[in-house]
Amino acid sequence: MKFDETILRLLYFQLMKNNNIYISEVMKHGRPNVLKYHECTLSSLKANELQIQVHYSGINFADILGRMGLYPSAPKPPYVPGFEISGKVMAAENDSHSHWIGKSVMAMTRFNGYSSVLNIPENQVFEIEESFLKQGAAIPVNYLTAYFMMTKQANLQKNEWILIHGIGGGVGIAALQLAKFLGANIIGTASKQKHERLQGMGIEHLIDYQREDFYEQVMNITDGKGADVILDSLGGKALKKSYDSLGEFGRLVTYGFSQVASGNKKNWLKIIPEYLGMPKFNPMKLMMENKGVFGFHLGMLSQRQDLIQEISRHLIQWLSDGRISPVVDKVFPLSEAKEAHQYIADRKNFGKILLSPIFDNSK
Repeated sequence: MKFDETILRLLYFQLMKNNNIYISEVMKHGRPNVLKYHECTLSSLKANELQIQVHYSGINFADILGRMGLYPSAPKPPYVPGFEISGKVMAAENDSHSHWIGKSVMAMTRFNGYSSVLNIPENQVFEIEESFLKQGAAIPVNYLTAYFMMTKQANLQKNEWILIHGIGGGVGIAALQLAKFLGANIIGTASKQKHERLQGMGIEHLIDYQREDFYEQVMNITDGKGADVILDSLGGKALKKSYDSLGEFGRLVTYGFSQVASGNKKNWLKIIPEYLGMPKFNPMKLMMENKGVFGFHLGMLSQRQDLIQEISRHLIQWLSDGRISPVVDKVFPLSEAKEAHQYIADRKNFGKILLSPIFDNSK
């Protein structure tokens, strides 16, 4: 859906005349219906901040876990989730940043992404082409996460075997595209209904995690050698099976705990066994088996802003060159954030799910 720029600006200034914005907020931990869409007041711009009219907000699995009370670094409710947005810069804190005004951008946020307007530090904002506004909201979290894990930690090489769990999700598709770019051999786990689309993206080796044992399949595909790199978003008991699926010099990167997120609320009967079943990696055993284990959390990356800036610029260039192409499954109005969360909880999404306050304002 395309909206006239003049109409967007009029909507923005009408909304901002009382400094009011719209948000979808987690009011308490629980099911998707704890998300409440309502009006609130935007705080004043702080030093080095830009004010962005949000066109799209990305939804990540961390948002789901946070809503359920399973994301350790999330604020206590009520809070506004969301780690990435795209939109237009409408104001700047001082004249030295006025050149940003009117530009199309994508940005990383520290929560608060489910908003119609947002104030963000300039060093978290990246200019993009206007034609990439939708894709821009699908890049920061997924592609930075995949890139850091695969290159900075696992050092994935050409012709190596990589197993990507949840290859049909946001991070999974980002990892798929980057792994192809790096020349790796790809194995992916996904539900059967996603296999046809993944095969259309050139992925031959797919495992139906609901019906097949991924350890047995990986060993069969690699002629018993095991994978060189595994990206594990599962956590829990499955993490041990991922480790066992590594070959010599294999590198396992763990970055999630989706095993505990089935259903829509915190379930201790499922969480405790999965947590207790998570392997403890012994340094001596790692030495004897010549394997490595890494953990990654983009939100905890605090001392390497230089790398975030550098890699984000690469990703934007690769987007322009067509080397990467985020897959956006569906866009929900910001007012329907709870429906979007349910859609993801039901494992219906193929690729990224976005929210858009523009859809609400255009009704």
